[in-house]
Amino acid sequence: MRQEPYGHFAGCKIMCVTSPDGEHWGEPADALLPGAAGSWDEGGVLTANVVYTDGRYYMWYVGVPKGYSDENELPRSCSWAAAATPDGPFVRGTRMPAIGPGAPGEWDDFAVDDITALYWKGEWRIYYKGTSRAQRDPDLTQVGFAQAPSITGPYRRNEHNPVIRGHAFSVWPYQNGLLLLTGLKDRAHEGYIYRGDWNDPRGKQYLYYSEDGIAFEPCCEFENRASGIFVPPGEAAQDIRNYWGVTVNTRNAHLGRYIERFDFVLSGE
Repeated sequence: MRQEPYGHFAGCKIMCVTSPDGEHWGEPADALLPGAAGSWDEGGVLTANVVYTDGRYYMWYVGVPKGYSDENELPRSCSWAAAATPDGPFVRGTRMPAIGPGAPGEWDDFAVDDITALYWKGEWRIYYKGTSRAQRDPDLTQVGFAQAPSITGPYRRNEHNPVIRGHAFSVWPYQNGLLLLTGLKDRAHEGYIYRGDWNDPRGKQYLYYSEDGIAFEPCCEFENRASGIFVPPGEAAQDIRNYWGVTVNTRNAHLGRYIERFDFVLSGE
């Protein structure tokens, strides 16, 4: 959250809002502030993803250094903080990023952000958006993942990266595979969201499915921008109708942004 006129990354902090039913929400409270002077995330923190495991809540987040601005983009990295309760306070688990930009010339050599962490098939995975120095167009970013035996790492990048185009995405286990909302049009240049008008009517967006977490195929049209998904516990997780999410929307091209809820409904219902 940023309390000044909208700008990417710089000056952002992470806040927590709770709800008893997913419809009515309380007032936001600080969950994680920018890092201390001289730290790698001093310039701002954002795009939190929180996972509960081993009695702790782990928040993955993006950090930017001091001096970051829309006119002065700097490399972005990610790390995690932990808390005993979902509303914090969250305490940083590392002094340096847990995962940063890839090697020079790689698809993610400028920035990694928008992490989703999940435990699947006996290992922890962090799916992340990568940006290259050669191609910083936000409508052409890609998604890859890294793997580790523990949620805290150490993480190694998968050899099949990148696995799909994506921006401000969500990915979660469903039945025997993974579902993914990428927040981009299905084909490059088919229609723009992040570079131009968020209300661009051209092209289609899809919900994707994968059985191995590497090869994703579109399974139905699904509009999405910067979503977060509620995954129900137990047997309820077998039915997509028990899932719901929140997404960022806008009243015009880029301003007047707000968060709204969406639900999953089967065709014909």
